Amino acid sequence: MITWIVPWLSEFWGPLQALQYITVRIGLAAAFAFLVAVLLGKPVIRALSQAGVHENSGANDDPEVAARHKALGKSEIPTMGGVFWVTAILLSTLLFANPSELLVLLGAVLLVGMGTLGFFDDWVKWKREDGRNGLSRSTKMFATVLLAGYVAGMLWLMGERTGRPEIGRIYFPILKDLVANTESYGWIGFGIFVLFESFVILATSHAANVTDGLDGLAAGSALIAFSALTIAVYAVSHADLAEYLHLPMIPGAGEVAVMGGAMLGATLGFLWYNCHPAEVFMGDSGSLPMGAMIGYMALVSKQELVLPLLAGVFVLDVSTSLLQITYFKVSGGKRLFRKAPIHHAFELKGMSESKIVARFWIGGVISAAIGLLLLKVR
Repeated sequence: MITWIVPWLSEFWGPLQALQYITVRIGLAAAFAFLVAVLLGKPVIRALSQAGVHENSGANDDPEVAARHKALGKSEIPTMGGVFWVTAILLSTLLFANPSELLVLLGAVLLVGMGTLGFFDDWVKWKREDGRNGLSRSTKMFATVLLAGYVAGMLWLMGERTGRPEIGRIYFPILKDLVANTESYGWIGFGIFVLFESFVILATSHAANVTDGLDGLAAGSALIAFSALTIAVYAVSHADLAEYLHLPMIPGAGEVAVMGGAMLGATLGFLWYNCHPAEVFMGDSGSLPMGAMIGYMALVSKQELVLPLLAGVFVLDVSTSLLQITYFKVSGGKRLFRKAPIHHAFELKGMSESKIVARFWIGGVISAAIGLLLLKVR
């Protein structure tokens, strides 16, 4: 919104012209979102605690993990903290990004949609006596698939109808000349694009939900992923950088980078309360939209195939869960890991929670750095 009044502001003080620059607005969006998250966090946590919206540690699928978390007092910590995380992002994006940019509007739809779904899931859990199950799996699956499919479909149509065909293409890392021009195949290409891009959004959303199991693990890992993806989105919005790195040039993507700045600040503000020992948990209200927005930024920056590196911790956790489930079924009840996702295996080995989280963050930074290196190695 501030972009609309920059010409007027610069008449009063020339240096305010700097507000038109993407990099300046990324920094301001991050700072503002951080302040909003920190200021909103304390009263929201207090209200959630007074309402009895607590994490039910005994509802964990694994009895060993559930018993450990209950003994640590996690059942007394309020959840649904994703509410003030989403709010901080929306306010900062509205203020510092150009809200008329379709890529920003579509990102906001995904953020609010996933956040609303997660909120209702948390609400149902809170209202049920056992606190175990929220919305049914079929309801959540239908809603998330519908939303992800809508976003992916709109991206393809946007690329076709706004003169930005790069949005609707799939780019391969390292091999700079290998591009899937889905628009060349009509409705078949549309279907392939929507299926693949929807999968990216759904996979990252589910991965964030799985990773949200230790104090600060999901938020800190998301901070790393958002940092890397904000750089990638900015790169495809900058003509010289895109040409130098052999990346597609996508006009308007810079406004999504501003939104990425807002996500960075809001995540840092949430981590203020979520670091060990946590004062609040994210709940599905935050983990679902957080993962979805990681996927969305990968879509906009055309780094879908590099995302496993840019969001390495999430991929590691969800992969170990899937491997555990698959191995359990094909082996007739045997386990590949002691516990899955893998952070619980370290937890039950006696490693301190803060050490597990710190080491996962370090691994995430290394993985994201390798992913960013692939922006140049093309």
